[in-house]
Amino acid sequence: MCVLAIVYAGHPLPSREDLLAMHRANPHGCGFASKSLSYKGMSFETFYNRLQFVPKDENVIIHFRYATHGSICAKNCHPFKKGGIWFAHNGILDIEPKDDMTDSETAFQDILYPVASQYGILSEELYKEVEKVIGGSRFAFLDKKGDVVMFGGFKKYHGYMCSNLNFVNDYYNRPRYRWVYNGFY
Repeated sequence: MCVLAIVYAGHPLPSREDLLAMHRANPHGCGFASKSLSYKGMSFETFYNRLQFVPKDENVIIHFRYATHGSICAKNCHPFKKGGIWFAHNGILDIEPKDDMTDSETAFQDILYPVASQYGILSEELYKEVEKVIGGSRFAFLDKKGDVVMFGGFKKYHGYMCSNLNFVNDYYNRPRYRWVYNGFY
């Protein structure tokens, strides 16, 4: 399952170690979007280096992908953008993806973006549309003004919001080495 993180303006970005843990648990691409900067691709180092240039007074959406629909490639990395609205998703949607698109991009293009572009990401209309498709997933939207809205059960971790903390269990709690007694003294 992917991980989606939201960093509010004025808060520090996740540490390199946290970002690397997210990437190792979700190795199929990464991306971020703020009002002024964005990146989608396969390189953690490029992602990390570009993320450092996000102004501290901007909200930022960060996403690491674990592929469930669509091929493993840069175009299927989140967040997706259309008309000044960014969208990222964590979970699996009950939607048939089109072509080589992800379920996330299909939902954004066909269902969510039309409502968000007409009424805005903070609108009651978008909230109602999200409720129809979200299931147990988590969504994040960012608009060209830099406003961000999250849907679903996010958790606070080290000062930012996360869609899940699986990367903590997968990376931080995994033994770094294991002592095996081989019977000899």
